[in-house]
Amino acid sequence: MSNEIIVHKGRTNIVTVDFGVNIQDDVFTSQIRSGPSQDAPLIVEWDVSFQTDGSDGKLILTIDDLASSQIAATSGFMDIKRVSGSESFAAFDKPLEVTFQGTVTV
Repeated sequence: MSNEIIVHKGRTNIVTVDFGVNIQDDVFTSQIRSGPSQDAPLIVEWDVSFQTDGSDGKLILTIDDLASSQIAATSGFMDIKRVSGSESFAAFDKPLEVTFQGTVTV
């Protein structure tokens, strides 16, 4: 995964994340906020699903075109929260920067 995530407004956006270990018993959530903290206003939430059953360590993050078309922001920050058992873990060392881009083709 690169250091910046590009989200195209008005389009379905899909990002694949590979943890490299079995994650099938874990629960994941991911949000994009205006700043790098939980207190910053929420811009949009990713729909998080396993690519297969989680045993391959791969997640799919999706924002559908309807949700992305309603985004007014030009930038934000995201992370992924992983809950394993009763413990909550961060997936990255620091939040990732997100850039929201408009699209040309109608």
